Amino acid sequence: MNRPGFGQLLRAYRTRSGLTQERLAELAEVSVQAVNALEGGRRQFPRPSTVTRLAEALGLENEDRERLDAAARRPKGGDVDGVPRQLPPAIGDFIGRDDQLGELVDLLRSPLAAAPGIVISAIGGMAGIGKTTLAVQAAHQVLEEFPDGQIYLNLRGGGSTALPTADALAALLQSLGLPPAGTAGDVQATAARYRTALAGRRILLVLDDVAGVEQVSPLMPGTPGAVVVMTSRQSLSALPGVRHLGLEVLSEDDAVQLLFEAMDTGVTGTDRDAALDIVRKCGCLPLAIRIAGGRARTCGLREVASRLSEQAGRWEILTGPAAEVGRSIGLSLDHLAGGGPVDAAAADAFAVLALFDGDRFPLRAAAKVLQVSLDDAEDLLERMVDVHLLETPAIHQYRMHDLVRETGRVLAGQTLPDAVFTQARRRELDCYLSVLWRWDELRGGPDKYGSRSDVPWSTGAEDFESADRALEWIEAELPNLGRLVRSAAEGSGDERLTAIRIAVGMFAPAMTLMKFSEAKSAVTLAAAIPAELPVELEIGRRVQAGGLCGAVGLYDESLTWLRSALPIARRHGSPADVVACLIDIGYGLGMVGRPTEGLPFSVEALQLAVRCEVTRFEVGANVGLGALAGLVGDLELQRAAFDRALALMPERSRPGAATVHTNMIGRSYRESGQYELSASILRSNLEAIRALGHEVIEADALEELGATLLASGELVEAEQILRAGVGIAARFPTENREAPMRTLLGRVLVELNSRDEASEHWRRAVVLYERVADPRADDVRKLLSEV
Repeated sequence: MNRPGFGQLLRAYRTRSGLTQERLAELAEVSVQAVNALEGGRRQFPRPSTVTRLAEALGLENEDRERLDAAARRPKGGDVDGVPRQLPPAIGDFIGRDDQLGELVDLLRSPLAAAPGIVISAIGGMAGIGKTTLAVQAAHQVLEEFPDGQIYLNLRGGGSTALPTADALAALLQSLGLPPAGTAGDVQATAARYRTALAGRRILLVLDDVAGVEQVSPLMPGTPGAVVVMTSRQSLSALPGVRHLGLEVLSEDDAVQLLFEAMDTGVTGTDRDAALDIVRKCGCLPLAIRIAGGRARTCGLREVASRLSEQAGRWEILTGPAAEVGRSIGLSLDHLAGGGPVDAAAADAFAVLALFDGDRFPLRAAAKVLQVSLDDAEDLLERMVDVHLLETPAIHQYRMHDLVRETGRVLAGQTLPDAVFTQARRRELDCYLSVLWRWDELRGGPDKYGSRSDVPWSTGAEDFESADRALEWIEAELPNLGRLVRSAAEGSGDERLTAIRIAVGMFAPAMTLMKFSEAKSAVTLAAAIPAELPVELEIGRRVQAGGLCGAVGLYDESLTWLRSALPIARRHGSPADVVACLIDIGYGLGMVGRPTEGLPFSVEALQLAVRCEVTRFEVGANVGLGALAGLVGDLELQRAAFDRALALMPERSRPGAATVHTNMIGRSYRESGQYELSASILRSNLEAIRALGHEVIEADALEELGATLLASGELVEAEQILRAGVGIAARFPTENREAPMRTLLGRVLVELNSRDEASEHWRRAVVLYERVADPRADDVRKLLSEV
């Protein structure tokens, strides 16, 4: 059972205390609209200072205060134990639609009763009618039916640019914990991986604002288990087996009820006529009614009805539902403009904020675009949330409904000079650029690209004093970073340069976070942008494209990028650039089964690193050389290279990098049949890793050591080691380490004559491999068939 949300608790405590929303707002020194938004669920996670004031105004004792504090705390991240839980919050003032809600909930609770195959429900209707609200409300009521998670994706079909299918698939794969793979833009291959990953999962997909059948067809599951709920303004009847649920505007009775709910007041006979006038002018659209209701709280129904009539001519350029929403927005903007400084600033900011693309924008970007402080930006953005002009789906994240954005862009076209459009775009790009390179400064290391020159690329992000905090912001903004690179790549020469700088800045955070999808797409795109660049940046973008392709197993594509970088590095680059290229080319050739061809690259990399004193790459060059030497059977060269690497690590390597390299050494010794040496090195490395407290790397070390002990016949210790590894891997499901660990443990158990338990581990491994479309599932099935 779900615990009560913040809004439910706040309403319960307020009702118990006998306070009206107005009186609570007065006592807590917050706006009435803020209290209304919190109780209605439109804002779920208020600031700590707001929670404190509300608790004091309500006179809450310790236990109730702790419950309110707990409800206000946002869970960290969108996934729990590797299970995606991405639904937007449900709202508290859900009115009408009882029949449609019941029908959808019944379908989601018993999909197989409706059809033996894939269940797809499409909610249709005009913009602003409440399609998304219905889908999300139903999804929250059936969470327990989908233990493998709930994924929400806005396909932006109602905006000027719908989300491309390839980008949608990449986002869904990332939500499912899959790294990107395949050729960029190969929708069919990517869709096949996606369908394989969904197979066997009981998961709910909410695909919001679908542009049309062509966009969404590749996103459909291939087997029963996953259930899809879509919303769209378009007919999706061409999708096989789709069940349609059409929404009309609210009935006048429900519309009036929603209006009074938005006002948090009861209905009286004298009010009803004015209320009917308002909801009719709003076209009985929930979005328009909520905006009008927020205004009616302070100035009364008759005043709102009168002013809505005055707004009609102002928005005649808008048609259909946008016209009704536009009139309500105009009313709210006029009210804000006549208010205090924060309200007036919010009214002025509305048209500029409507220029943001994407599903959402962060507080920081809004502050930079508006040229105000973060605190001032948060004040005015939260004020816009209060009057329904913005939504806040996550902390310091804001979203504008498509119809609201459409109105804002009409207003921007009417009132803003052309220069403002250009400046807003420039400031948004600079915001993201600055945080990326501020993180680079904070983590230390050399200035490879001149980013710390007289005008540092980090200018504007000096308030970040912690590398961890900057990285946390970057992680949340990876989708927007990718979007901005794609957009700026088609812009002016200055914008294209910024796109390249942003993409190059994404490389190191992506490698640190082990999240490659957005960075690979951005960097490979940026690497192909025609531009005259400083040589270090030219080499860097190609090397990084190669590195990210290699990180996701696309070694042939990686080698293409690296080979294009090497001649430039030889002619114009520093010795470090050449060494980096040579190491990665040698490693890549080894990974594609061509170690003999790769060996000369590794030999040259080491020689150059020593001769030119490129000390930071000397350990990696030795490890790469030793690994290739082992593959070609030159055990003497392998031993010499690895001995040098191990001797240099204490002085030259960071602790984390040293443990990763040592794992590679242990694996290479095992693969060349030197089990005793492999086990000795891996045992020592395991102690070092445990001292560092890096559990994910510890899982890697346990897997390598377990494999070595299995190969050498030390089965009892191998079982102990691998059971410990399975326990750690299960705690980090998104790292996809559990399946190979269970596969190895099963092989050990077979040798120990525990075949039944081995089969259990292998069956679990098959399920885990299938979830990420890993072909190793077939290898494990073969093991099961032979037990």
